[in-house]
Amino acid sequence: MKKIKIYDYKTKENEIHSLIAEIKDNGDLVLSGYDCGQSVKEFFGDFDQEYWLTVKSENISSVLLYLIKERFKDDTQFKEWLEKKNIKFQFYSYT
Repeated sequence: MKKIKIYDYKTKENEIHSLIAEIKDNGDLVLSGYDCGQSVKEFFGDFDQEYWLTVKSENISSVLLYLIKERFKDDTQFKEWLEKKNIKFQFYSYT
């Protein structure tokens, strides 16, 4: 997987908000978003806004490790999450 939609919704005021996370071919992580509507116009002075946040490839491992640390309390939670997302993993134990 190299791309995932984080959110994409339309409000009852017909505002559109979307955010996509993508790993580019060069390994960079890019969050790209699009917002449009009256609240965007009031805040930014224009009806719509596109934006990009890029984390260079050499920093992706730090992002990944911090996200795991902040999201999971133990390996069991992490394994259950991987299973739920159908992400293959290997688990070894030595007793």
